[in-house]
Amino acid sequence: MKSSVLFIGILFLLIAETKFVFANEHHHLYYQTAFFSIKSDSLKRKANENLSSVKICACQVLQLGSLNHRTKNYVLFAERTNRKSFLYDSNKAKWALEKEKRHLTDFFYDKMEVLDNFVENTDCRSLYLRMKKKHSKLILYDILDADLKR
Repeated sequence: MKSSVLFIGILFLLIAETKFVFANEHHHLYYQTAFFSIKSDSLKRKANENLSSVKICACQVLQLGSLNHRTKNYVLFAERTNRKSFLYDSNKAKWALEKEKRHLTDFFYDKMEVLDNFVENTDCRSLYLRMKKKHSKLILYDILDADLKR
């Protein structure tokens, strides 16, 4: 009876990803939490972060105005994960920007002028923070997710 309870307990702890330490004298069962699963999960997470940190950010600085709003400088971003090639993924990000600009002119703003247009191999949030340091009056309009199928 004791051996079957011990076997079930060992089996349960193995399933729960723990490792066992047996004491020599009294044959008592002690266990410690195994860090293997935590380490492997964190390694997988780091690998995914490294893959996802290879971002492409297309940016357009726009001067937008309408009858109700004064003309102001906005920045519009589209971020895409670099999967195929820089050229392919940057074109997809630019396409997302153009689609959003059409939406803006159709529904919200009468006047739109593109002041600057570029693509960088970085994430859009850090690019915006760098741009904001140089131009404090720059307003973030949106960061579009160009990975989504539209």
